[in-house]
Amino acid sequence: MAARFVVVDDDVSVRKIIRHIIEGNDLGTVVAECADGLEAEKVIAESRPDIAVIDLLLPGQDGVELIRKLGERRLPVAFIMISESSSQTMITQAYNHGIEFYIHKPVNVSEIVTVVNRVKESRDLKKAMSLISRTTAQYAAPAAGPAADGSREKKFMYKVFSDLGILGEAGAKSIYQMTRLLAGGFRANDDTPYQLHELYQRMAREAGQDTKAIEQRVRRAIAKALQNLANLGLEDARSERFQTYSTALFDFSEVRQEMSFVQGKSPYHGKINVKKFAEGLMFLATKE
Repeated sequence: MAARFVVVDDDVSVRKIIRHIIEGNDLGTVVAECADGLEAEKVIAESRPDIAVIDLLLPGQDGVELIRKLGERRLPVAFIMISESSSQTMITQAYNHGIEFYIHKPVNVSEIVTVVNRVKESRDLKKAMSLISRTTAQYAAPAAGPAADGSREKKFMYKVFSDLGILGEAGAKSIYQMTRLLAGGFRANDDTPYQLHELYQRMAREAGQDTKAIEQRVRRAIAKALQNLANLGLEDARSERFQTYSTALFDFSEVRQEMSFVQGKSPYHGKINVKKFAEGLMFLATKE
């Protein structure tokens, strides 16, 4: 089934360009457009698109506030934000409220196509993980045999941690525990997108530890993995490890950003996406 899009921008010419790119490159169908942040909240809630492309600066309410409100409704929508703004604070807020990608204007065909395809791949990955959790008990307890305890997957995931230089990080163990909860269907009766804080709370209860401490060590480990991967890319961008991990576990644009930081070309680190990392790790393990 073709992906369904809503495009929100107060510039009609930008909306037309994005529609043309989406439909002209067979990325999906634009089912609605609007120019106002308040109107967009209603349109997206009613049309339930797969992906919403939203401008940051909108009349009525800005794109960050729009995404925050839609996020509270837990709609199964992926958000791509576009803007002329280069404010790191606003970009960070947008990512914190759940956007998948941030695209700087003026938009161009190749970037829109690349970003949309990556968002679609991410959605397909989540669906695959849901299917896996319903059709196999290999991650779930109690164990039924040597393969059912997840030992093969654990061995593979810890090899990835070693490749990324985070095997000794306390967060690596927490990341593995996170993947087991996800694959075990910790919210099996709820089809809405899960929230990371739910995972952290569940892990904290099971371990008898502080939720914030678990979150911090997970993020610290993934941030270190990103830095190490960026260094690997600067040494050999054609290596199989770099090419695999930079797209499966991270948003490649953020890997490039971290490489620029390491080189001293940018004052900003690349951003991590905990969901992307955990889900990508699970996907790689199932292919192994």
